[in-house]
Amino acid sequence: MRPRRIARRFYARMTHWGTPHVHCPSCGGDTTVPRAHDEQICFVCHVKWFRLDLTGDDAVDWAAMKARASELGARHDGPGGKPNWAVVWRPLLVDCPDGHGGKRTESTEMAFGYLLG
Repeated sequence: MRPRRIARRFYARMTHWGTPHVHCPSCGGDTTVPRAHDEQICFVCHVKWFRLDLTGDDAVDWAAMKARASELGARHDGPGGKPNWAVVWRPLLVDCPDGHGGKRTESTEMAFGYLLG
């Protein structure tokens, strides 16, 4: 990793230490939970990504994810015929306070889509 990226990742980790946060789907850097339908740009690796709230119907959610990725400019015909975007389904929310004064990690009912190029 390059020195600037190391410094940005360290800063992101210290900024979100002990507060509920998620990890960037590309580099794993700490970030706040994004608002739905807002495009995010990672502070550490500068990848573009977005959040989609899940409804519980996987077919509908998958279609909505594909539509949102296409809306943001993702192509479905990347190198070798593969899409140039990826999905993290039900990411983990880290450092959630529990009732006993500690912290826990829990899965969320959302998906993150991120553009690969």
